[in-house]
Amino acid sequence: MYNGELTNELHKVFGELKEKSSSIILDSKNYNACMESIGEMVSARLAAECEGYVIDLYSDLAERILDEEFFKDPEHLNAFYRLGLREKLYEKYHFDVRSLSSYQKGIDYKEINKLYASAGSAAGTLALGGILKFSLASVISIPFAIIIAGAIAVALAAYLKAVPDINKKRFNQAVEKYLDDMEQDILNWLTEIDCYLEEQVRGLYTL
Repeated sequence: MYNGELTNELHKVFGELKEKSSSIILDSKNYNACMESIGEMVSARLAAECEGYVIDLYSDLAERILDEEFFKDPEHLNAFYRLGLREKLYEKYHFDVRSLSSYQKGIDYKEINKLYASAGSAAGTLALGGILKFSLASVISIPFAIIIAGAIAVALAAYLKAVPDINKKRFNQAVEKYLDDMEQDILNWLTEIDCYLEEQVRGLYTL
């Protein structure tokens, strides 16, 4: 699944996110409120899309191993299912925003900044890609949508502080640039997910 098709799919999603972000910026009179609206919109959409991508990566792997001679042994195949890889990925990233009280009540960006900072502290970096990769190696119990919203809040807040003479055109350019960077981070993370799944399967060949 991690191939040109997925890359094109994700690129299309980010194109739509840019269009919606531009509309939010155009209609907004307050940059902080604008930043929060963009963060909520992007994080909710990406949580849903990335949940689907992760399911596809897992399903593709589960389908492929059925053709391997090694997994035609029921004991080996059961060992694969006992790994619970799909459940482990859900535990690491908590994709479903509908279950998050922060999304039901409206995002509290002060709280999200704290959560993102704590994730960054644990990962040793505030870079989105680094935090997502760290989450794969250990459970930090911060939902995927919160990580995305926090990354956007940190990046755009830093931009607002650094650029004194701001206008909508410049702000829109900054948002588009950050979304371009985020698209690459997500692609890199999906590659890590793919490698993680393959690595877990390789461990079974010692049975």
